[in-house]
Amino acid sequence: MSSPLGEAADSPWLSAGAPRRSVLGDEIYELIKSRLMDNLVEPGSRLSIDGLARDFGCSPTPVREALARLESDGLVAKRAHHGYTVAPLMDAKSFDELFRVRLLLEPAAASWAAERASRPQVKNLKDLIAEMEEPVKGASYESYKAFAAQDAAFHLAIASTSGVDLMVDILERLRPHSQLYRLYYETGIAMDTVLEHQKVLDAVADHDVDGAAEAMRFHLHAARGRLAGAANVADEAQP
Repeated sequence: MSSPLGEAADSPWLSAGAPRRSVLGDEIYELIKSRLMDNLVEPGSRLSIDGLARDFGCSPTPVREALARLESDGLVAKRAHHGYTVAPLMDAKSFDELFRVRLLLEPAAASWAAERASRPQVKNLKDLIAEMEEPVKGASYESYKAFAAQDAAFHLAIASTSGVDLMVDILERLRPHSQLYRLYYETGIAMDTVLEHQKVLDAVADHDVDGAAEAMRFHLHAARGRLAGAANVADEAQP
């Protein structure tokens, strides 16, 4: 089986202007993540720290640090004595379990946020939605990564506003947005997401406990419907 790195000229890690010089760890992280999010490297492919370091023209240290971060994102997997491989796409079972857990947790978080949201917290949520309203052009990770980060930040901000620190910890460990955006993204879903977030915010700002829970529940069901087909396709495509 050929290496996912291939020869330097064919390497997916060097496309799209990847540098041939030492770069900061954050840049290495984003370069690798963009290839994984765009599915340019097949799930299960081995990721060689030394090979990536040669391709990027850097020492192994920032590559090792980037892969450790990507493991926490659920985008790569590490096995003892085998190193890192590209994580599989979320299958239908994992997809269903993720949304079942989110539907248990996040409507409750939204209702608790509505109970206690302060003006600064509401303003923070408004600012996040305003940032999400910036048009997303294109369906590559580079095009939508800011939107994806803002989407995740909104959900974490709701959890933080709830005052339940454990809720924030759970969502940070789940990291649902990295997995879901890797599975599927098309430009049209951005506006739907913003409108649904706005309904959650409106209820939180009005201290409407039941309305906030229902708006979050509606959003999660809608997101599940938008992505369910992609999860089934991924399930069928993987051995």
